Amino acid sequence: MKKGAINKYCLVSFYVMLFLFLILITPIPIYSVQQTTVSISPPSVTTAVGNNFTINVIISSVFDLYGWEFKLNWSAVLLDVVSVVEGPFLKSGGSTFFYTNINATAGRMVVDCTLLGFIPGVSGNGTLATITFHVKNVGECPLNLFDVLLINSFEQIIPCQTLGGYGCFSPAHDVAITHVSASPTLVLPGDFVNINVTVENQGGFNEVFNVTTYVNSKVIGEQIVSLSSGSSATIPFTWDTTGFEKGEYTISASATPVLGEVDTGDNNKAANDIVTILYPGHDVAVFGVKSFKTVIGQGYCANIDVTIKNYGVSTEPFEATTYANTTAIQTKTVTLLSGNKIELTVTWNTTGFSKGNYTISAYAWPVPDETETANNLFVDGWIIVAMIGDITGPDGWPDGKVDMRDVRSVAKLFGVSSPDPRYDSNCDITGPTPGVADGVIDMRDVRLVAKNFGKTDP
Repeated sequence: MKKGAINKYCLVSFYVMLFLFLILITPIPIYSVQQTTVSISPPSVTTAVGNNFTINVIISSVFDLYGWEFKLNWSAVLLDVVSVVEGPFLKSGGSTFFYTNINATAGRMVVDCTLLGFIPGVSGNGTLATITFHVKNVGECPLNLFDVLLINSFEQIIPCQTLGGYGCFSPAHDVAITHVSASPTLVLPGDFVNINVTVENQGGFNEVFNVTTYVNSKVIGEQIVSLSSGSSATIPFTWDTTGFEKGEYTISASATPVLGEVDTGDNNKAANDIVTILYPGHDVAVFGVKSFKTVIGQGYCANIDVTIKNYGVSTEPFEATTYANTTAIQTKTVTLLSGNKIELTVTWNTTGFSKGNYTISAYAWPVPDETETANNLFVDGWIIVAMIGDITGPDGWPDGKVDMRDVRSVAKLFGVSSPDPRYDSNCDITGPTPGVADGVIDMRDVRLVAKNFGKTDP
């Protein structure tokens, strides 16, 4: 053989050997002999209307899973999606990107997830996603899992089989109190009050349950009720007021939850009207004094609500005086029918009052022949009259100077108005009428604090 031919043969042999070597050292994914399965767990669900239930989309016998996608549909008439949460399986291999697209009207979702970065996939068994549904109607429907796509770290498709699920949704157990009434609403001690409680079986089963009536928190009666599905009944109770003191009483009723009941929010209801036990004579009383502010700038105004009730059996004209410490703020003439009450709004103009802490109270002047006078006086908390703009300090109360604490207190609530729960009446310093709060914390209030910034109480 010629030398050139030998060299050519050796070169070809070298390349063949090199190719075989590269094949041997290149990693090739080796899949389990078991078939990869993506399924719904549990495969069947049985629950009642009103309940939530949860299913998991799980995977088994997978090798080198890098990303996945599935589609799921259901009956939108029967179910609403509550949440879709990524399961722990794929993210056990590293950071992931998780995405859902839910069409609630059509009852369909697409869910995707992939690992991030140049990393190997995850192998084994686990949960891909957890889905929670709310059952809103009776019926049955498949939980159809389809178009499942699994990708390995080499961007190759992993073949799999898919197993869906099924849901059976039965009528709910649900009883409710729909109405509570009491009559009469004005009585003397020892009188009887008739109470009617309307109950309804809003579920799909015949139910036996207890109905209990209360005066404030005291039990006054209990009855066993039996109702077929969809029916209602009015249950009578009688309250003997003997031994109860004069005052206002709330009448309410409750139905004990039946076995399997989820919707218990309507098992309790109070009557719309308050029952008042009167005093058999003359008796006016102050039973509420409320100040909207605890801090007010000197010379500015604060509104105080005073609630007065006639617990006697006669119509009474009388006067009521509101005080700051022992100084009368305002006296008003009131006429109240038996059992009636009134809420007076008193405006306290602090002009002429020195800075300091004032206790607020109200007094209903006794009517002729009134002997029950212990409840004629009601003492509220107190109001601090401070330098204008001095709202707070290190301990939460005015500290005699207008500084950044005060500016910050007003500025952080800028734009908040009553009845927003964040609203702070102390920060509502003024309005279009100077010194009179207008129910909104705005630039007038910020500007007023800023204008007094740096001032100290002499």
